[in-house]
Amino acid sequence: MLSRSWLDVIVSSLSQCHDSARKVRFWITKNSALPIREQLARQVLLGILSEDLPGGHKLPSVRALARRHHIHSNTVSAAYHDLLERGWLELRRGNGLYVRPLNAANDTKTELDRLLATLLQQARNRGLEPEEGLHRLEHLIRPRTYEHILVAEPEPAMREILQAEIAEHLGIRVERVEGPDFPNVPIRGGCVVVALAARAVRVRQSLPQGVPCIPLRLRSVRGSLEGQPRPGPDSVVSIVSRSAEIQYWARAMLISVGLDPDCLHEVDVSMPGWQDRLGLSALVVTDVLAARELPAGCRAKVFRVIADSSIAELKQFCGC
Repeated sequence: MLSRSWLDVIVSSLSQCHDSARKVRFWITKNSALPIREQLARQVLLGILSEDLPGGHKLPSVRALARRHHIHSNTVSAAYHDLLERGWLELRRGNGLYVRPLNAANDTKTELDRLLATLLQQARNRGLEPEEGLHRLEHLIRPRTYEHILVAEPEPAMREILQAEIAEHLGIRVERVEGPDFPNVPIRGGCVVVALAARAVRVRQSLPQGVPCIPLRLRSVRGSLEGQPRPGPDSVVSIVSRSAEIQYWARAMLISVGLDPDCLHEVDVSMPGWQDRLGLSALVVTDVLAARELPAGCRAKVFRVIADSSIAELKQFCGC
């Protein structure tokens, strides 16, 4: 067992979905400014969006999760109910809550109907409205040229990170806007708007008709940590970023694969002298922008936000 790689341990734990009450791990901080209900909902949603909680995965019961983390069952129930109402989960009577799977179409429909129904269901499960699916289908049939990409994201640091990750892979202009409201931003022809999948629905609702919005899926835990040896039990792991969301996601990700929360050290790149705080770090987990400012000799793992599949989809859509 000691010779197994960190990735092997992750894959093993995530693959055993039948024992989800034991295998699914959540990180709850009771003194955080973020309510416990929101902490739990975000971590479940993060797992779904990164596809580390696949369709059909059973979630721990309300009572079991509340008892494990010493929190009120009403808090767990409220977080689950929120995700259920938003369509991320489904309730199977007498059997608990599951990540919403792709439902097969009715057998009485024609083959074409079944294909279209499956397509729309998959789009719905990823937070896309039917109109967006039809718009994308039209693009495949009648492709057009797009001149630039507009990143819609409310957090300034995250906007810059998303812009930098996209610009690394695509050869067209990438701009950014606070979003999801666009009162002072002219949406010109030839523009593709992108947003993190959890925000894409609201962003799409604020766009002029005909302007495409592509949701950006998150990179999975396995993809982020692939090839990375597990740090020792007493090692300090620094999470380095300007983005509070990056720090939150990275911390939740590292705890979910077994690191001791007390070994994790968050470093805000916007603070003066932040490089001096990395001297004792066995590993630095950082974003693509902060990585460019790390001191020489840091053992770093860059945590990229956008999944490779989303980058490939964006390239294909824009003809890059």
